[in-house]
Formats: sequence, C-alpha cells, structure tokens
Amino acid sequence: MGATAGRARRAAGVPPVRVLEGQAGSDAAAHAVRSYLAELSHRLDIDPSFADAADPAEVTPPRGDFMLLSEIATGTVVGFGAVHVLEPGVVEIRRMWLKPDVRGRGLGRFLLGSLENRARSLGGRRVLLGVNESLVEACGLYRASGYEPVERDEDNPYVTHVFGKVLVESLQDAST
Repeated sequence: MGATAGRARRAAGVPPVRVLEGQAGSDAAAHAVRSYLAELSHRLDIDPSFADAADPAEVTPPRGDFMLLSEIATGTVVGFGAVHVLEPGVVEIRRMWLKPDVRGRGLGRFLLGSLENRARSLGGRRVLLGVNESLVEACGLYRASGYEPVERDEDNPYVTHVFGKVLVESLQDAST
C-alpha cells in the first residue's frame, strides 16, 4: 500500500494495519471467526452448525490461505479473510469480515486487495466469492471493486449472490 493511502486512512481515524498470512489454525483466527458468526447470527438466521463447515486445511497453503488484518501498534485483530483454490486458475474468497467499528474507512478495499493478491500468488487468474444479499455493505464493496454477478452452483444456503472478477488475463485473451 502506498504512503498516501496510509496517510489517508490515519487521517480518517484508522490506525496502521498489517496483514498476517497463514493464520488458519491460530487462536486469533478462531476468535475472529466467532465474532463474525456472532454478527451474522444477528443479521441472518444462520444454522449454528454452519460454524463447523469450514475446514482449516482448505485455507492453508498450498490449497488456500487465511489472513488476519491487525493493528500494528496493538496487535488487535480488526478483520480477516480467506482464499481457497477451487481449481487451477480459479480461487474463491471466503468469509471476508471487518469489525463494525472500522468499516467505512477503506480497510475493506485494502483487505480485498490483499486477498486478491494472495489469490494471484496461488495461481488464480479468476476469483469468485459468494455473499448474502442482506450484507449490503459487502455487495457494494465487491461491485465497486469490479466484481460482476456470475452463474455458479452454490451449495451454501446463505449465499444469494455469486460474484466473479478476472485477476489475470490469459496470454491468449491479451493477444486478441
């Protein structure tokens, strides 16, 4: 992230943050996921067993990654996101979340960009993500970041929209 973006975030009252990769099995990740699920339970009618559906191995290199966003000065986790390789060239962003008190200050866009970069490093040329329509902030962020609705069979009953974005055009696409 450039210095200008960092200064703009600090001016908006957001402390400097860092992305910690490889956190799928950490206590901090488990706590962040519990906070995420608690918020979802207030916004959606979710099945409590949904929390057990995620396999940490799916978001651990080389199959994916789980990333925490934390304040540099305090180490306080303010968000997280995960990526999972679905098939060669296609990576899914899973469960991106920010604490409510840090939203609206550019951290969502920063975290999404970090997840997209990690997807690229895992060989992703295209990224997909699913979201529930009631998470209007997330839907707005994804659309503003170049994501478009795509057709995809989704077995998660809480996903109402699936979005996709091309991260890296193939050499064949670039030559036409």
